[in-house]
Amino acid sequence: MKTIIIGNGEINNYDIIREYFDQAYIIACDGGVKHCRAMMIMPNIMVGDFDSANKEDAEFFENLGVLKEKFPVKKNETDMEIAINMAIDKNSTEIYIVGGLGRRFDHSLANVHILLRPVRLGIRTCLLDEHNIITLVEDSIDIVGEKGQTVSLIPLTTEVKGITTKNLEYALTNATMEIGHSLGVSNVMNGDVATISVGEGVLILIMSRD
Repeated sequence: MKTIIIGNGEINNYDIIREYFDQAYIIACDGGVKHCRAMMIMPNIMVGDFDSANKEDAEFFENLGVLKEKFPVKKNETDMEIAINMAIDKNSTEIYIVGGLGRRFDHSLANVHILLRPVRLGIRTCLLDEHNIITLVEDSIDIVGEKGQTVSLIPLTTEVKGITTKNLEYALTNATMEIGHSLGVSNVMNGDVATISVGEGVLILIMSRD
């Protein structure tokens, strides 16, 4: 099952992300209800503490019968982590997060980190916006993009060993990356498909376009 989580972050071009909504289970995460209403997309459920949600937006969907699960403002998880755990509990095979990046860098960075649990469970999980697709790699992944597209590899763990790439301009073979260095930034795809493999550790993989 494909799950889309819509957060409160910036979404400046709804057309780019609409393709992901087809046949998806949709979780509106807190203030993400504003994006659902703007796109006229009906979420399956609304979750969060609703401290950043417009009351009228939440009530709009409640009046249409959408379930709302409210959590305390003071808690140990962000609303996004709660939404991701819900997607896992729904036996999702794919999780796409939109509105998970924006002006709050603390939330943006935390949202990259909390991709780790579903990725380790074998669930394809990505953060998306108009310019970036972000995921984590701890074994092997094939990525589909465009020739000339920028791909950056950044260590999430202190050290990442056994990094091998195929069809990237700056090839890596059994390489090691350490946190605190920028070695893997701004690589380039040589074709429509590339492969990144990791022997030990976790990489942040970012596919970017202007």
